[in-house]
Amino acid sequence: MSETILRCGARRFQRFVQKLTEGVNKPAVKFTTELLCGLLFSPDLVLTHIAARVAFHGPLAARAKRFRRQLTNRRWSVRHLWANYLTWLKRRLDIDRLFIVDLTDLAKPYARKMEYLAWVRDADQDGLVTGYWCVEVYALDRQGQLWPVILWPYSVEAEGQLSQNDQVLKILSGIDTALGEGFGIYVFDCGFDAYSYIEPFVASRRHFIIRQRGDRAVVLDHGVRLLLGDLVEHLFAQTHHWLVYKRIYLPALTTPLYVVAYHVRGYDRPVILLTNLVVEDLDGALQLRHRYARRWDCETAIQYLKSQMGLERFAVRRYRAIQRLVFLAGLAMAFLSYLLASGRNMKQRIDDGLRYSRRPKRLWFYRVTICLQDVWLQQASRSLRPWCRPPP
Repeated sequence: MSETILRCGARRFQRFVQKLTEGVNKPAVKFTTELLCGLLFSPDLVLTHIAARVAFHGPLAARAKRFRRQLTNRRWSVRHLWANYLTWLKRRLDIDRLFIVDLTDLAKPYARKMEYLAWVRDADQDGLVTGYWCVEVYALDRQGQLWPVILWPYSVEAEGQLSQNDQVLKILSGIDTALGEGFGIYVFDCGFDAYSYIEPFVASRRHFIIRQRGDRAVVLDHGVRLLLGDLVEHLFAQTHHWLVYKRIYLPALTTPLYVVAYHVRGYDRPVILLTNLVVEDLDGALQLRHRYARRWDCETAIQYLKSQMGLERFAVRRYRAIQRLVFLAGLAMAFLSYLLASGRNMKQRIDDGLRYSRRPKRLWFYRVTICLQDVWLQQASRSLRPWCRPPP
């Protein structure tokens, strides 16, 4: 059964790379094919480990050196790959699909010679360490399958990098350019509760849901100004319901916005959401609450990327190479999404292949990776050669 999954995966991998590299020259196609194949079976992003998973004869050091040289090549860019990927992904999305945006850290506490190292907050150690920030954007398709849109690391110490806000807005503008302005609903955590985000979102007609801290001043319809947290507390006391909503205005904006708040069992403070979607009844507020609840899918995705694909374990020094390598790791995860969404009985095949496995099987990305890697360990030289063959 696992061999069937591997053969099916090889055919779909060729189709995926073909869509991804339309209009790209042959050396870039070969590099993209080999690197994505190696990323799927490598435990981390170390280039020698990735090169060891590519089914081609020749010195391992020379293959890894070729990967390193291509990652720093100034004549090659990932923009064309990303544009092809977004064009292809748009066919699987609707105009009201969710786009989940978050920031994560790539902690490199022992690095000394990597370019533009900056201070980041490591969530594991709850302290500041050296490393890079990374913008992560995911999309949910019509079947509820999670797709990575982009993983892009950056450093505030890099040349030409103005701020974190500027980096996030550039990435979202690139998505708007490929998909169309107003396409999708963007979901943000409270780290994006800033006027520097809300104002350009409203100006660009981007639909958004942002969790609030509650310390923002808002204006009601009759002109009364008060703190958002006080308004939510008053609404709960007035309605005696676990879910409340209200139309509000921000002091510097004339566009009406809506606040939705609800209680979560086990927590004293309510969850407060700000959106430019129209919420005029409890059904609309409940739908907004369900949409925000899907934001937690990105937490499981970044957990998979860091634990299974080794997103933080890379050993390249150039800033451009780091950005491209992490971006291609996101595309490798996108292929797993394509593999899970393309076959009608693919998930059943994966479950059958993992029937006697004791490894964790809670997330589908883990399941399909385990299936592919188990067979790769048994038949690496014979099974991976079709994967690394460049598409016609």
